[in-house]
Amino acid sequence: MEQEVEIIELDPKVKKEIEKKVETLKEANPKCRVIFPIVVEGNPDYDEKENYIGYFTQPSFTAFSKYLTASQSNQAVAMRQLAKDCFLEGDKELIDDDSLFLFGLMGQLSKIIEMRNGRLVNLSKAGK
Repeated sequence: MEQEVEIIELDPKVKKEIEKKVETLKEANPKCRVIFPIVVEGNPDYDEKENYIGYFTQPSFTAFSKYLTASQSNQAVAMRQLAKDCFLEGDKELIDDDSLFLFGLMGQLSKIIEMRNGRLVNLSKAGK
C-alpha cells in the first residue's frame, strides 16, 4: 500500500526561486542528472525560518555503497551520511539540526534513492 505524501503549498515566488536555483545548479554541476529540491516546513514556535530548502542529487556509486554499509548497523546515521554526500546547496541546518533532519529531511531522502521501474525479460524457451 502506497503512503500518501502531503504536498506543501509554496508561495509562487518561492517556487520560482527554487526552479531558478535548480537550473543554476544543473549548469554548475553537469554530471548531476537530476536535482531534488527538498522543502521542510519550519515550526513557528522554535525554528528561525518558515521553510528550509536543500538541494540534493542522486548518490554516486561510492556514496550509495557507503549508505548501504552504514544502514546495516544504524539507519539514521546512514541517512545522515547520505544527506551529507548528496547535498549540493541550501539550508545546511536540514542535515545538522537533529529535529529538522529526523522529523523533516530524513523522510524525504528516500525519494532520491527510489529504484526505477524495470523488469527481467525471459528470452529462454520453456523446457530448455
